[in-house]
Amino acid sequence: MTDYRYMQLEKLERSLVAGRISRRGFIQAALATGIVAAAGVEALADELDAIRANQDKRRASLARSYDYIVVGAGSAGCALVGALAQNAAARILVLEAGDWDTAPSIQDPRVWFTNLGTERDWGDVSIASPSVNNRAIPEHTGRVVGGGSSINATIWARPFKADLDHWASEAGDPMWGYSHGLDIFKSVENWQGAPNPKYRGTGGAVWVQPAHDPLPLALQALEGCRETGLPVVDDLNGEREETGNGFGLMNQIIKDGKRQNMAKAFLYPVLDQDNVTLLVGAHVQRIILEGDRAVGVEYIKDGTPVTIMAEREIILSSGGFNTPQILMLSGIGDEADLKAVGIKTLVSSPEVGKNVQDHILHGGCLFEAPSAFEYRNSAANVSGYYKTDSALELPDVSVVQIEIPYASDVIGKEYAPPPTSWALCAGLVAPKSRGTVKLKSANASDRPIVDMQFLSHPDDVKSLASSIEIARSIANSKAMKDFVVREVAPGRKLEGQELETFIRNGATTYFHSSGACRMGKDNQAVVDAKLRVNGVRNLRIADSTIMPRIVSVPTMPACVFIGRRMAEILEA
Repeated sequence: MTDYRYMQLEKLERSLVAGRISRRGFIQAALATGIVAAAGVEALADELDAIRANQDKRRASLARSYDYIVVGAGSAGCALVGALAQNAAARILVLEAGDWDTAPSIQDPRVWFTNLGTERDWGDVSIASPSVNNRAIPEHTGRVVGGGSSINATIWARPFKADLDHWASEAGDPMWGYSHGLDIFKSVENWQGAPNPKYRGTGGAVWVQPAHDPLPLALQALEGCRETGLPVVDDLNGEREETGNGFGLMNQIIKDGKRQNMAKAFLYPVLDQDNVTLLVGAHVQRIILEGDRAVGVEYIKDGTPVTIMAEREIILSSGGFNTPQILMLSGIGDEADLKAVGIKTLVSSPEVGKNVQDHILHGGCLFEAPSAFEYRNSAANVSGYYKTDSALELPDVSVVQIEIPYASDVIGKEYAPPPTSWALCAGLVAPKSRGTVKLKSANASDRPIVDMQFLSHPDDVKSLASSIEIARSIANSKAMKDFVVREVAPGRKLEGQELETFIRNGATTYFHSSGACRMGKDNQAVVDAKLRVNGVRNLRIADSTIMPRIVSVPTMPACVFIGRRMAEILEA
């Protein structure tokens, strides 16, 4: 089956959902691709047509108010709506600024990175700072149904026990801790690997499998880990969540070569219900307040401003930069910051837009292979986490093998890696540096000013230095000799200022922006343990921004946990 035929089917699916072709036209064209049998295409057509017809009906007869308005259809928003919708009496409106998630580049995980910088990406960039040698670093976030689970890599990495137990401590609520988190993860998973009832769930909505048919390059990288004394585990979720260390094949949300994003897992199954309405292309401008109560939202749809009211709750699930932006545009934030752009402060919340964090992916350790090879899955199949000091509560570094010559702009120009190169990327997963998000203006169309201050804390540079040496030791091990003609970058062990320059020049991110509306039990926190925005009734936040401290793994599963916790809280 060729890539072209799959792409044709994906285009047909998108056209049917969007109403551009009829059910009959879809079936005829889909059968012509030869990918699916008649029975299969009939079932697929029925599912997509039911979703399209129901959502057309819902959009054509929008109510003036809904019980719940969920702003954003990312990982957390999808998980939340999928649970809330089980109550047939709950009228739910989901507002998504982006389009449907049916683009072929979303469905095919091998080309996921081609979505970055497109209309499916908000296009934010962290302003240049001295700590990364005055480089402006992109911060890609999803502007599409499914959010980051649609445009980022397909890694399912659950938080460490210490991550969630820290949240529970900060929130003053044990339900945010690892014990309950594990129960939720097991309930949502449909794990396809070796059974492990203690840690893994089956039969849930989220398809998760070990990296399928990995390259010999990936398997030998794990042998290189063993050779260098690094712990290799059978499952990168499970016991490593408690021990803190482990290298192995990634868990991925890929089924039959197609991405299974959180929209497919949680949102699509409820879109044929009468109590769920999804509006795409609906860019929320602000929350409408009456005194200290959130009563509605204003959004732009097809160039027209629309106001719609909420009877019970408004939940912001808009992601790392949009959620604080919407709060500030609504007059909720730091008074000085709001005054600077001419917005009257309605609710003083000085920490909105502060405490912003992201993981660092270092694009710098490159190795030339003797010949070209076709990468598998999402072009990254092996990773691991490690404590550079045994006294640490959590791993501070990660290593990810990437089957393409992944490099930052500066490193790519300086070292000019051959096309047959691959990368073993050092990573920083417990950053101490903190950034900010501020409004550029009072116009919602202007993207906010993102200042991540990457590597501004000296401990972050120290940890990355250790991670780079771990990556180099794996790649230069005897186990990897058949896959390394030479070390392209850095080419040798660096020290002192030369090493620091290499670190700062190679810094990029995992696109895991978090923390701008932190949860806590103190009165300075933006939200409390029930995710209520302090100082505002009927307004809550459920996305990565509530993390008091970013989890030390990719954030998609943690956002699913946040969405499910939000549903539990609302249903209590």
